[in-house]
Amino acid sequence: MALFDKKEKKPELPVPPAYNPNMMSSPAMPAPTPNNFPNMNMTENNPNIPSNPFDKLPKMEMNNNLAPLPSENKLNNKDHTELMTEDIEKITESIISEKWGKLSSELKNMMEWKNELSKQLDSYKKKVEDLDNKLAQTQTAMIGKVDEYNKSIGDVNVEIQAMGKVFEKLIPEFTNNVKELSEIVKKHK
Repeated sequence: MALFDKKEKKPELPVPPAYNPNMMSSPAMPAPTPNNFPNMNMTENNPNIPSNPFDKLPKMEMNNNLAPLPSENKLNNKDHTELMTEDIEKITESIISEKWGKLSSELKNMMEWKNELSKQLDSYKKKVEDLDNKLAQTQTAMIGKVDEYNKSIGDVNVEIQAMGKVFEKLIPEFTNNVKELSEIVKKHK
């Protein structure tokens, strides 16, 4: 990396010279024309059409001592296409089986994870249901205790009212008695 934001110079590759067919070292050959072929005879039927120059070459004898070609080369195009199709099918099946193996192992892992998660979820559901039941029992117990407390307060209220009525009757008499006692005490003094 260059310091102070200066770019490093990369060495430049040499550029090849431009192609020029005239600069070739060997002399250019003239293009063949029908007049350049030696001993060219015109065909018998049409004198303007040149005959095949290879007709003048000596004939080669076929050697029958050659080994026969393998049977694969003798197959016609249809059999060759069938063999290629079978090979493609085999390759495709092997690729699919390999991918399917990976996919099935991943699916197996996912199913195990799902089962474990399902077990944990069931456990949590059971704990929530137990907690809900305990909360309902606690609520019922609290309501029972509040009802008992309400009854107790009601009973105390009734007793206080009863005592209030008793005091209503007793207080005037009590005050009269106190007055009489205080007069008696004043007289004795």
